Amino acid sequence: MKVFFRTLYSMVLFGAGFLHFVHEQGFRRIVPKVLPFRRGIVLLTGVMEMIFSLLLWVKKGQRLTGKLLAFFMIAVFPANVYMAVKKISFSPDRPISPWLLWLRLPLQIPLIIGALTLGRKENG
Repeated sequence: MKVFFRTLYSMVLFGAGFLHFVHEQGFRRIVPKVLPFRRGIVLLTGVMEMIFSLLLWVKKGQRLTGKLLAFFMIAVFPANVYMAVKKISFSPDRPISPWLLWLRLPLQIPLIIGALTLGRKENG
């Protein structure tokens, strides 16, 4: 089960990171306009997600990886809240239901818990 969860989390992270490059403009829409370097933020977070997806498989430093990944998930949470409050869709020509945007927010909790769980020594 540990390998399955690690594989699933790793695939989700890598896929999400990859999408930051494929749909960069869509991701840029959810970065508040008051922040500078919005494109850079999107690309950097995409790279970080892909790196985390690989670090989940490195035994040495897994505790640190788990903590950093949990912190990362907390750090990007405001963008998800901004997306829900402003009713922002990744694609302006395809609006998304506001309730789906709000439903997405609690999904961050299992991602944070999962990062910390995978970072525990006994889950190596």
